[in-house]
Amino acid sequence: MKNLIFILSIAGLIFFACNNNQDTDSGIQNSEEPPKLHIKDYNFSVLDKTGKFIPYDKAIYQRGDEVLMVLSDVGPFRRGADSLNRAEMKMEIFNSLGEKIISRENLFGERGHADFENDILKNPYASYQTDIKDKTGKYTFKITIYDLISGDSTSIQENFTIE
Repeated sequence: MKNLIFILSIAGLIFFACNNNQDTDSGIQNSEEPPKLHIKDYNFSVLDKTGKFIPYDKAIYQRGDEVLMVLSDVGPFRRGADSLNRAEMKMEIFNSLGEKIISRENLFGERGHADFENDILKNPYASYQTDIKDKTGKYTFKITIYDLISGDSTSIQENFTIE
């Protein structure tokens, strides 16, 4: 009888140890890295008379037009010790030869230090005011968004045409 109790005790300890290891293993498997910063969607746009963005799928502009690139749902951003998010944006324009002709950084400034609903920036945008002196042809609009808390970044680039 003592041997049976001893064997059952050992079997119980082995069972408990195995189940404990499974829980630990599954805990490790469930501990994921936070989601990476990403851009859900983006569009070239024009402004209507009320100042509302209207998607402009053609991406063909005349010299002197303002080229707008509107992003949607960028995130998720991490929160800092002050429980606020910190984002920054950089915009670059490249000509048809791939040469960078415009680069603007720190476009958010203090506005990028805020409480983003659900850690998502809803509609950040950048604009490039074309000039009558711009050559006609293909250009590339590149936007990079930075999460200053996590150090993560994401970018998009898309071509547009100046006629």
